[in-house]
Amino acid sequence: MTTPKPIRSPSAPDAYEPLSTAEKLEEDALLAGAAAAGALRGVEVAAVVLIGLLVCPPLAILVVVVVVPLVVTALVLGLLAAVLSAPYMLVHHFRGHDPRHASLLAHRLRRAGRALVDLLPHRIVADARKLDHVGR
Repeated sequence: MTTPKPIRSPSAPDAYEPLSTAEKLEEDALLAGAAAAGALRGVEVAAVVLIGLLVCPPLAILVVVVVVPLVVTALVLGLLAAVLSAPYMLVHHFRGHDPRHASLLAHRLRRAGRALVDLLPHRIVADARKLDHVGR
C-alpha cells in the first residue's frame, strides 16, 4: 500500500518553508489591522458608555421631576373620583331594577336611626330611672 501524495499547486509555498520577507510583512500588516480594529471598537464602546452616563442622570432627574408627580396626581385624582362617585353608584344601584333594595335600605336606615336615638345620654338616663322605679 502506498501513501497518497498531497496535491499541491505549484505556486503554493510549502508549509515547512520559511516565509519570505514580503509574506512576513503582509502577515504583520494583517495582525496590525486586527489590533487597530479592536482598538477602534474599544473607543466606540467607551464613547457609547460615556454618552450613556451623560444622558442617563438627566433622564433620571426628568423622571423624578415630571413623571413621578404626574403618576401621583393621577392616583390622587383616581381616588378622589372613586370616593365621589361611590354615592352616585350606590343610589344608581339601589334605584335600579329591583325596588325591594330601596325599601330594605330605608328600613335599615330607620332602625339605625332609632338605635342612635336610643343611645343618646338623656334616653339612657330615662331608661335607667325607669328600671330603678320598677325595681322598688
